[in-house]
Amino acid sequence: MSNKKKKIILVADDVKLFQFFVKQTLTSEDYELIFVQKGRQALDMVMKKDVDLLILDMELPDMNGLEVLRNIRKITQDMQSVVQLKDLPVIMVTAYPKEDVRKEAEKLGVVSFLAKPIKRKELRRIVREVFEDNSHKYGKKKLILCVDSEPRVQKFYEGTLSDELWDVITASNGIEALESIEFNKPDLIITELNLPEMNGVEFLQAVKESNYNIPVIVVSSVSEKEGMEKLNGIEIRKYLSKPFHLDELRRSIEDIFKNTGKESLKSG
Repeated sequence: MSNKKKKIILVADDVKLFQFFVKQTLTSEDYELIFVQKGRQALDMVMKKDVDLLILDMELPDMNGLEVLRNIRKITQDMQSVVQLKDLPVIMVTAYPKEDVRKEAEKLGVVSFLAKPIKRKELRRIVREVFEDNSHKYGKKKLILCVDSEPRVQKFYEGTLSDELWDVITASNGIEALESIEFNKPDLIITELNLPEMNGVEFLQAVKESNYNIPVIVVSSVSEKEGMEKLNGIEIRKYLSKPFHLDELRRSIEDIFKNTGKESLKSG
């Protein structure tokens, strides 16, 4: 008989039919399943149990899924001075999928955003991927954070860079990007310098001071000469001025992920 500890999956959903669906889908996978119906119950259970995965419904009676997720991330942050807690993987589910909600959930580090009704095969696959490679929230793909204030540019990045090897998440300014880095731990940052609220230089300086050690590609409307002067010693891997060639951007990304693009650009 195996003494291997079962993975604990917490399911927060007030619909009994969905709870039954999850139970029927995952029981045979040898997981320990815990069911709650409210957001507050989910938060309490996260504090009491060593939960390995949370399946979280967006619409709960007492608070929505994003509120639950923000509270969980805050609990983790507040406890870091006492104990190094693992990041809790979260699968968010909803009967009313909205693009703005999906993007906000991604910024908070969900591993997957699923629209109901969910196929059994899909749920099993995603859960297995989480447990096979829990060190990365997006499975085995490389995660690219693209920072640009223009929605059309964000959509361009999502449409052209997302493939079987890379996942793309986006942010509109430096503040959003820093929050996304904290929760998602991307493998690469692509950023514009002209950003609202916190500009690209301030953002990259904050990244540098936080010792995240994430490679950076600047893709900016600012010329390379002017941009490198503004960066003032902040190391980046590549600088591309808009309009840029997509092939050149893809080659730069491939070089970085293959560890062949190790040399950094540095001003000052």
